[in-house]
Amino acid sequence: MTIHHIFYIPTIFVLGLVVGTMINSKGEKNTVTKEAPYKTSAKLLLQSFLIFIIVFVITHVYEIPAGVKAVSRLLGGMDIFDKHPIFSATQVYERIESFPDAGLQTYRRFTYTIDVLFPVSLFIFLFTFVRFVSQRVAIPTYLSKAFISLPFLWLGFDLIENAVIFTILSGFPHRYYFLASSLGSITIVKFGLLFLSILTPSLFLTLGKKKSGVSKHF
Repeated sequence: MTIHHIFYIPTIFVLGLVVGTMINSKGEKNTVTKEAPYKTSAKLLLQSFLIFIIVFVITHVYEIPAGVKAVSRLLGGMDIFDKHPIFSATQVYERIESFPDAGLQTYRRFTYTIDVLFPVSLFIFLFTFVRFVSQRVAIPTYLSKAFISLPFLWLGFDLIENAVIFTILSGFPHRYYFLASSLGSITIVKFGLLFLSILTPSLFLTLGKKKSGVSKHF
């Protein structure tokens, strides 16, 4: 299993939590308070998750233009950088030197097309999930701010990673050694934030104290 697959197990766990929440909520009274009406329903959360799954299947399972499979094939079967992080600028450029021209051009286009669409679809789900949990679990204000910032931080690092890869590929054969040597670390931080963005709301939803006096519009 590559680092690219870290989010698979937590995401499946999240889906189980969502389904469990929807089942457990059946039969509860729908009482609404003006101070804290729920705006994020379980239905909206499930819809955002389904959108993410659909985008994932289209972009990662099927070979579409500038998709993951197309890029890998045009690179001669080699993985893209975020599947196997490299921390040495020399090794980064050794890999780039082995890329066929068609693969290099497609990979560069991938960084601002499919590799933006997929993270955005996942971000929408993560942000919806964070809102869903924060509206149902009592969380201190200082933790709530950090809690809600996680999906934004993850998406930010994902886009930074894309920008670094695009710059490196576009400038080749010119070499940006600092950017190339930073690429592996950026990838590790990105996946760490992704893991926290999924694990943190999952733990709050499972172990946190539920707010009272607010309806659940499912």
